[in-house]
Amino acid sequence: MEQIYKKRYGLPKSEHLVGRSDIARLYESGKKIVEQPLLVVYLPTSVSRQIRVLFAVPKKHFKLAVDRNRYKRLLREAYRLNKESLLECAENKGLGIDIAISITNSERLSFASVEERMIKILNILTETLNENDC
Repeated sequence: MEQIYKKRYGLPKSEHLVGRSDIARLYESGKKIVEQPLLVVYLPTSVSRQIRVLFAVPKKHFKLAVDRNRYKRLLREAYRLNKESLLECAENKGLGIDIAISITNSERLSFASVEERMIKILNILTETLNENDC
């Protein structure tokens, strides 16, 4: 009998926030969390049990594409490894959430410090959702 295993750690395309109108709505009416140098904008959605995320590193802070891509890679990896509590909360609540994670300054961080800040942000998001009876 063939069993289908769900990848515990992964970031499939279905979890990527794409679409100009969805991104514009997120930045217009989303709530913000700042954990320097990360800025998170989030917006609960009506799509049940779906968390979509966008990673943005502005050219203003990192001029070279190599540096922007490296930082996005660090952000994606930190999110991917630590998203379980947020996914579990969204599943229990039966709601979705759109998230944009971006950089607010030119500070170059190691993966350990990026991951530490990402964990803090994900804990704050989970607590915020828990306050809404998650």
